[in-house]
Amino acid sequence: MIERFCVKNYKGLTDIDIPLTPIHVLVGQNDSGKTSLLEAIYAYCRSPFIYPLDQAFLGRWQGRELVYHSAEKAEVDFRASLSGMGPGHRASLQYGFNVEFSARSHPHCRVNSEYCIINNERLDIKTINQTATQVAMRTQGGHPLHSTLELIADLIGISLFYRFDAKLMAIPAAYDENRKFRMEPDGFGLPTLLDDILGRDPAKFIELSNRFCDFFPEFQRLRLETEPGATSGYDPRSGMHSMARSTGKGIFFETRNGDTIRAQQASDGAILFLGFLSQLYLPEPPRLLLIEEPEKGVYPKRIGQIVELLRQLTDLPGVGTPPQIIMTTHSPFLLSSFRPEEVTMMSRRGDHAIARPLGDAPNIEARLGGGEFYLGELWYNYDEEELFQDAR
Repeated sequence: MIERFCVKNYKGLTDIDIPLTPIHVLVGQNDSGKTSLLEAIYAYCRSPFIYPLDQAFLGRWQGRELVYHSAEKAEVDFRASLSGMGPGHRASLQYGFNVEFSARSHPHCRVNSEYCIINNERLDIKTINQTATQVAMRTQGGHPLHSTLELIADLIGISLFYRFDAKLMAIPAAYDENRKFRMEPDGFGLPTLLDDILGRDPAKFIELSNRFCDFFPEFQRLRLETEPGATSGYDPRSGMHSMARSTGKGIFFETRNGDTIRAQQASDGAILFLGFLSQLYLPEPPRLLLIEEPEKGVYPKRIGQIVELLRQLTDLPGVGTPPQIIMTTHSPFLLSSFRPEEVTMMSRRGDHAIARPLGDAPNIEARLGGGEFYLGELWYNYDEEELFQDAR
């Protein structure tokens, strides 16, 4: 789990240092830096598993476009405090690195420095190949801190970034070997991901189906059927799709009164939750889920239920290490399902973003009136500066 995340000079994030909780939400107005912060966390978490490093950063970019425009050097610093289960024991450490971006007009960056802090002792990680972090190069062996690099990668684990669209998730999907055990960032490919789980371990698929039906008791079983499905030529750099049709799988729900409902006729909330739940049954479940605006397409009064279901995902028994979930939102309904310490407030100050833990806002508990008011109500009625106006 990431207990604290720090980034300097990534886009408008000149100096961000925030605590994070097992489930956490970033709120703020448009252009306040929420998505940039999610992207920075994602790039940090991909760095141990992506080669070369420049592919860890989302979207189209070149030169120093990802660097704060007023920074003296074309460099970005990343650091996080990590904790979790290492090989047979609980471990905690800090891991950070500095990335220098090329001034030339192409997407290229290199690692300047890399380090970890264990028991208050800093260990500099000697750079052998500047095109990737040494944690990413650990499988080649030969590094004097090889076991430490393995521990860092294990604590960070797999991360996934989603901007779910329930309508796309419900579409029957064609088989695609390049999309084995995964969905596209918008959730397309959920039916074939579920089919991958079924083919690998039918018992786990039954467990997933039963757990889903526990949350949605109107259903008694989840079923997959072979039918024509859409193919998606998804380009992660542009976020664009191209569609065709081929043999694939569709999702169906059997109700307790004997009816069958096609996924495209089910509620968006049920489809979204099925997508979230499926992540826990992957061969390598993610340690971190980054979700942008999970409230999209959900009836406002159901948003709180979605958050509570997500909260339970972070504490489900029998699924190994549960994922940490970090999300963004524009919804006061969603925010009302969180506690102050689980919220980071993003805002703009001049040309850069600032991030403040809502739990640090003066008199925040008094303003909530002992449960009389919701966080969403406060956010709706007060802007960020009013909430922090007495802070020193």
